[in-house]
Amino acid sequence: MRIALSIPSNNGVRDPLALADLAVLAEELGFDSVWTSEHLTHVSYVHARLGDRPYFHPLATLSHIAAKTSRIRLGTSVLILPFHQPFEIAKYVATLDQFSGGRVTLGVGVGNVPEEFEAMNIPWNRRGAITTESIQVMQALWTEEVASFEGKHWSFSGVRTSPKPVQQPSIPIWVGGNSDAAIRRAARLGTGWHPSAIGPKDFGESRKGAVDILEEHGRDVSTFDFGVRLNLGVGEAVTTEGERKAFVDGNDSQALGRELDAYRAAGATYCILAPASDDTDAVAQTLRNVARDVLPDFPSDHDR
Repeated sequence: MRIALSIPSNNGVRDPLALADLAVLAEELGFDSVWTSEHLTHVSYVHARLGDRPYFHPLATLSHIAAKTSRIRLGTSVLILPFHQPFEIAKYVATLDQFSGGRVTLGVGVGNVPEEFEAMNIPWNRRGAITTESIQVMQALWTEEVASFEGKHWSFSGVRTSPKPVQQPSIPIWVGGNSDAAIRRAARLGTGWHPSAIGPKDFGESRKGAVDILEEHGRDVSTFDFGVRLNLGVGEAVTTEGERKAFVDGNDSQALGRELDAYRAAGATYCILAPASDDTDAVAQTLRNVARDVLPDFPSDHDR
């Protein structure tokens, strides 16, 4: 199981350059990858946590990190696809893959805050269908020299785009979400399933169902990623009720090691550690502690 870092770009850090410094440190310490999250408006629990403090754009943040690093993989945990036009995201992510030398994993999801959809005038009840078609559109644009697609939201033919991604045949796509619909979307279209707010026991049970669905679709489970997100308490951590379903004190290396062992035993191939803090100095020290006390038991390979 590989250990990754969720950059706290969603925690109200005021200095964006400090986020890049954390990514550089994570690379130096041997973390497998760094990930960013997305909300576009401060509503619901985002406003309750941040007020008016920054929540930085996930792809812009990764673009800067790509220029500051050379080996560590870059991912989104997750990009909310119904918020975006898939042609624009396909171009941006393929460009980022080119600039980073093929280091991108695109984690996607349907979104979970109805008020945000209302503010953006996006139909809440169509978010699943939009996400599915967006994935299909991006894959067509990345893999077909002359792309075509026929769907309810997008239909086109004879479309040429460039650049294509460095990674072939396509950029890895992880589908986020804990629902059966998310698992089926991952099995049909993705290279990984990325649930969150789920403890090791529940993850293990859900993974069994995911394996059954993958096998129904003729997928090779051995090449499919199961990436979970584990929230770390750092200092005076502020977390939501959902986040506390997968939470451990980031300064308790023994407790963290036990939780990671439990996820690994349940079949996780990745665990993304998400520090719940805007104190980047404290996060940096937590990363050093994790690298010293925990990472040796979870070796990583940046050439995967």
